[in-house]
Amino acid sequence: MADNATFTTATMTRKERYLAALRGRQTDELVWAPNFDWWYSINRQQGTIPEAYAGLEPNDLIRAVDATIWRRVGIMKSSRDGVTSESRTEDGRRVTITKTPVGEVRTVHIQASDFSGAWFLKEHAVKTVDDLRVMRYIVESEHDEPHFEPALKALKEVGDDGIVLTCLHAVPYIQFAKVDVGYEDAFYLMQDYPKEVDEFLEVCMAKFLEAYRIAAKCPLELISNGDNMDCWTTPPDYFKKYAIPYYHAVREILHPAGKIAQGHWCGRVEGILSLVPDCGLDVIEAVTPRPMTRLDMVDALDVCSGKVVIQGGLPSILMCEQGGTRDDLARFLNDLLDKIGHRPGFILGMGDNVPADADFHRVRMVSDIVNDYNRNRRLKR
Repeated sequence: MADNATFTTATMTRKERYLAALRGRQTDELVWAPNFDWWYSINRQQGTIPEAYAGLEPNDLIRAVDATIWRRVGIMKSSRDGVTSESRTEDGRRVTITKTPVGEVRTVHIQASDFSGAWFLKEHAVKTVDDLRVMRYIVESEHDEPHFEPALKALKEVGDDGIVLTCLHAVPYIQFAKVDVGYEDAFYLMQDYPKEVDEFLEVCMAKFLEAYRIAAKCPLELISNGDNMDCWTTPPDYFKKYAIPYYHAVREILHPAGKIAQGHWCGRVEGILSLVPDCGLDVIEAVTPRPMTRLDMVDALDVCSGKVVIQGGLPSILMCEQGGTRDDLARFLNDLLDKIGHRPGFILGMGDNVPADADFHRVRMVSDIVNDYNRNRRLKR
């Protein structure tokens, strides 16, 4: 679709519109695609979904708030040879021991004391350089095989009301530092044992790219990852060394198959913004601006315009009473849309997620504001 196309009425389905926007093309309307998977999971578990939406499955809930569906599914079955795990849970602690022929590692998850009852990783698997040998065995033992049935089912359920995507491995360095070791200890390990860490990351990269080769054959058009990108934990020199080569390798696998390569960028990214246009990704998603970070959305779109699409722009804190009033949300959103709502390369989404304790009426508020904005734009054409 030509970038200079004009429209007097909504002429595209939500799916067509979203896919065009993800490819940086001009669309007939601004796309609003909220991610409230976390909100839905916790509130369904606690029985606190508002009465107006009680009993609705996620797709129908998104339809009910008049937004575009953004649905994640898996596309693979995984198994590990020679690896076993045993877990026990007591007093809000879940201890997991993973055993291999070359040793074992232990992780501990703690249950949050707030109403969500969420589990978070407290003790990481890798404590010493010797644990890398065990982790390497675990990574190399993994076997992935295509399992596209959930994707086909989700595509049928979503229909023309949005898109279905899958989420694959993060940048190997991020997986290593965020999950396997923990950032602080990872930085020490990288300085003390650079050869051993680099060898482990090379193993991870080779294994992770195998999953992308499977994704290249799947029926979905959007392939995302779990980076949680943040320039404080992935500063520019690390980004150049670890992220860019990975993104380009992913791009070389996905693009010949017509797929879109997306990164989950929910952290502080202003410090690496200048590196985004040529990083290899097509889309950065969950982009979070001020007041939660120092990122200005106009500046971000100016830097990325024409090369990388941005999805996000709506700080999650504004969906909660703690972050401001409903009027504060309306003022913020109207100002944002006035500045960049009309520009190709921008999709309105959450930065990062609708929180579990959000005032959910605000999701519908955003839909109403976006609908008014789109209607007014059509009238001015």
